[in-house]
Amino acid sequence: MSDKPTDKFISNRFLQFNPMLPPKIFMTDRHRLPNWKEVLLTLPEGTGVILRDYDAPDRKKMAEQIADICAARGLVLSIGGDPELALALGAGLHMPEKQAPTLFRHLSRIPADALVTLSVHSARGVISARQISVDAVLISPVFPTNSHPNAATLGPMRFASLVKDCPCPVYALGGMSETRLKRLGTFRAHNIVGYAAIEAFAV
Repeated sequence: MSDKPTDKFISNRFLQFNPMLPPKIFMTDRHRLPNWKEVLLTLPEGTGVILRDYDAPDRKKMAEQIADICAARGLVLSIGGDPELALALGAGLHMPEKQAPTLFRHLSRIPADALVTLSVHSARGVISARQISVDAVLISPVFPTNSHPNAATLGPMRFASLVKDCPCPVYALGGMSETRLKRLGTFRAHNIVGYAAIEAFAV
């Protein structure tokens, strides 16, 4: 992606420039990747990190540890579903689709240069992205994924249809890897900027 902002990458939130979007996003999962600290230490500068682990009993402490590593390594941190924690750490905010209506009212408090993303699983979610206005959406599940083993997958064609209707940049999520991103290459003429994953970053 060019360093020069274009209309395509103008932030929907406040009509200000979108922060430089990471080419990949690592999503934490302490159950599937308990060595998440090691994973963070292998990520290239500029990689995105989304703290999931919504049920972690020590989530604030985990978030602080992740924030320290991200700051030291030049990683782009977003906090899933907790605007107060995101603000406290100076991080971006990731909104699960079901929480979007509740979290929407907090967006004006998130700094314009912080990344705000939304999970999308359907055409209805794409409509939400239009209404809420975010920097990027994560559309899933594109392929079968261990996160939701019984969930119906979109597949490349349905994914491409949602991407085409999406008003902002898109990350592919769900069973993603570098190889599978290449399988979506035909559709990257649209606004797919990269992928998000958990186990693809395993070390």
